Amino acid sequence: MAESLTISSVLKRIKEQLEQAKLRNPQLEAEMIVSEALGISRPEIYLELDKTIPGSALKKIRAWVKARSERKPFAYIIRKAWFREIELEVNNSVLIPRPETELLTEQALRLIRSEPTIEKILDLGTGSGAIILSLAFELKNFARNLKFFASDISKPALEMAKKNARKLGLSKKITFCKGDLFQPFSRHKFHLIVCNPPYIPQAQLRSLMPEIKRYEPEIALNGGVDGLELVQKIINQAPRHLYPDAWLLMEIGLNQAKRLKKYLGAEMALKEVVKDYNRVDRIAIFQKRQEQGFARILT
Repeated sequence: MAESLTISSVLKRIKEQLEQAKLRNPQLEAEMIVSEALGISRPEIYLELDKTIPGSALKKIRAWVKARSERKPFAYIIRKAWFREIELEVNNSVLIPRPETELLTEQALRLIRSEPTIEKILDLGTGSGAIILSLAFELKNFARNLKFFASDISKPALEMAKKNARKLGLSKKITFCKGDLFQPFSRHKFHLIVCNPPYIPQAQLRSLMPEIKRYEPEIALNGGVDGLELVQKIINQAPRHLYPDAWLLMEIGLNQAKRLKKYLGAEMALKEVVKDYNRVDRIAIFQKRQEQGFARILT
C-alpha cells in the first residue's frame, strides 16, 4: 500500500485480499481492521471515506491483513475481545469468548438474582476469565454478599484471567486457583458452579475452521472421543462440591443433551436445557438433589 491512501481505497484493497484468503465476510472484516487501526467506529468510516490514512495506521493495517489472511483470529491479532459488558485481553493461551458462552453467563445471572441462597460461585476452567469477570462486574452493586472463585489447569490461561481482573478492578473480588477440575477445592462447596468445558469430539477437531484448529488452545477444545469426557467427570465430581439444592451450569455441544442422562447419579438432576440463538441445545442446568429419592426432571 502507498503511504497516501484514502479509507475508501484501503477498504477496497483489504476486502480483495481477504476474499482471496476465503474469509466468510471480507467486507465486515475490512471495516473492523480499518476502524480498529484508526480508533473510530465502523459507521464513522463511511463519514470519512476520502480521508487519508496516516502512515502509522497503514503499518498496522498491513500487518493485520497479512495475519488475518493467514487465518489468525482478529481477536488474537489485536489481543482483545468483547464479552457482554467487558473488554478482555486474549492470546492463544485462551479461547476467544463466544456468543454461546454469553448465554451461559446470562443463565448464571438469572439464577443468582432469583435464588437468594446463592453466595459462593465457581467458574471451573475459567480461561480468559470471561464468565467469572462478567458475573463479578455485572453484580458489583448486588445487595447479597457474593464470593467468586475461578480455576484453570493452564497457568498461562490463569495469568491472563488475573490480568483481566486487574484491568477491570476486580482482583480483590475473585479467588483464582490453579488445578485440574475440582482439585484446588477439596474442602470447598459452592452454591453455583459454571463451566464451559471442552466438548468437541476429538475426530472433529481437524475439520474445524482454520482460525480455531490452527490457533486456539486444543486443551480447551478437545472433549475426547465422544466430546463428553470432561463433561462426564464434572457431573460425577460436582456433587461433592455442591451444597444441597445448589446448581451446576454447563455449556454443551451439538446433540449432546440427551446423552447427559446416563451420567446422572442419584444426587444430580438435569432440570433444563436451554437452546442457543441457532435453536441448538447449548446450556445444561443441573441441580443437586436434597434427597436421593427426588424424581428426575428431564424426560
